[in-house]
Amino acid sequence: MKHLFLSFLLLVAYSCKNENAQVDYKADTSAPVDPANLTVPSSCTLITEAQVEEILKTKSGVSLKEANNPQDNKTKACFFKWEDDATPNVGILIQLMTNPVYEEYPEYVQNFISNKLSHGEMEMGSNQPVAYHEFNAGGKRGAYSFQQARFYWAYNNNYLFMLAFNISTMSEAKMKKAAEKIAEILNKNMDGQIK
Repeated sequence: MKHLFLSFLLLVAYSCKNENAQVDYKADTSAPVDPANLTVPSSCTLITEAQVEEILKTKSGVSLKEANNPQDNKTKACFFKWEDDATPNVGILIQLMTNPVYEEYPEYVQNFISNKLSHGEMEMGSNQPVAYHEFNAGGKRGAYSFQQARFYWAYNNNYLFMLAFNISTMSEAKMKKAAEKIAEILNKNMDGQIK
């Protein structure tokens, strides 16, 4: 009976979902497209204020503001903000861009995440790079730094997402979970906008 009980416990332990299990990301093997031939959807149309409010459990309503550079039509950004006494200018920034160096480095987007994970990112005034860790960006391989409160992932080999948090009261686990949910919505809505 004792062995049966131990066998049962082992079976339950191995059948439970492991939160740290490796995700089998599907590599996009398509050739990158010249950004001159791509349209960049507005980041403000890829997720709603209500979805951001629900995911981040804000205590006040969320509003959005386009944060685009009028000189750059290949990068779109949107700032979602709300009120929070604990964090001035609380919110998230979602940026979507195409390859800025296509002529010199067509593989820039497809290699961006791997480079962040293997080399990190240098910060001004520091001799050591900030480490980036892997996260599941809606089924795509992503890289994030809790220290910088930034998440990156590629949408096919042509678009690169950046999600930045300005929320001082959020733990790393909650921020990562929120980013995973936001990435899933953004990817799904990109499917509908660029096809």
